[in-house]
Amino acid sequence: MMLQIFTTQLSGKLKLVKEKHEELFEDCSRMLAQSIVSGHSIYLFATGEMESVIPQAIYGNDRFENIKVIESTCEIPLLEDQDTVLIFSPTNHDKAALQLARLVFEQNKDFITIIGRVDKGKDKDEVDSGLIDFTELSIELQAAPMIPKDDGTRIGTPTSLLALFVYHCLYLTTADILAEYE
Repeated sequence: MMLQIFTTQLSGKLKLVKEKHEELFEDCSRMLAQSIVSGHSIYLFATGEMESVIPQAIYGNDRFENIKVIESTCEIPLLEDQDTVLIFSPTNHDKAALQLARLVFEQNKDFITIIGRVDKGKDKDEVDSGLIDFTELSIELQAAPMIPKDDGTRIGTPTSLLALFVYHCLYLTTADILAEYE
């Protein structure tokens, strides 16, 4: 029973992410395509469960050209004008992701954030922005536990699955844009 609920909820969540961010996927993919066409790099940084995108980005069949992984915020490269940074963060307040965003922002370079969950502020309607303050291109996954248990708690948070879905959406949309250049 839980598996059926999870599958149904996940399918709905994937559809929601696609519909909500379709235009944003295109904007992000244009930026990624510019990096690829100009021969510059796409830098990837991921923390927590979002690190699941790293093996896909490096070893998967669907990987960007010129992709490089930033493994530590202590070793950020000097970014060139056409480089793009992808930051995958489980929350908008992940310390490592925030530190990297600040460093990239200080270099005045382009970056995209993919955030698993945006934490609310003290007032339930108020969003405590964190990473969102540093980028115009931010994809929020709204990952949350989806399966109710008998005691009222919930389990089954598909943060990694959603991150991989967004990675593939960005890859496929970028491939479409690059096909137009050929």
